[in-house]
Amino acid sequence: MVFGLCEEENEEINSKVSEVMESLGEKPRVEACRIGKKSPSTTRPVKVSFSSSSIVQQILKKSSKLSGSEKFRRVFLAPDRTAEERAQHKQLVLELKRRAEVEKDKKLIIRGGKICSLERQK
Repeated sequence: MVFGLCEEENEEINSKVSEVMESLGEKPRVEACRIGKKSPSTTRPVKVSFSSSSIVQQILKKSSKLSGSEKFRRVFLAPDRTAEERAQHKQLVLELKRRAEVEKDKKLIIRGGKICSLERQK
């Protein structure tokens, strides 16, 4: 799933997604489509299909590099989740935010369905 990719009239979504992938140093063949109802106030997410799950994992590992890109700074990648997985992830994020208020000296991340804490680098 690709979030934050600008939506335009008559856009060529496959080429836009390919451009994002190229900024990560990848050139996989992709099939992409926007999901949800079109609304002028929001940008719809893009569902992207790849030829193999190994390519998906490779791209998700590199996705943090997008924040350093000028053009794609506000674009985020996430795995496609079922409704149950989304609910579980939402609970993890809420717990992470709660713990972040208490443990300000630690960096908290979600890995493998659990919240992990790391010492902040100074």
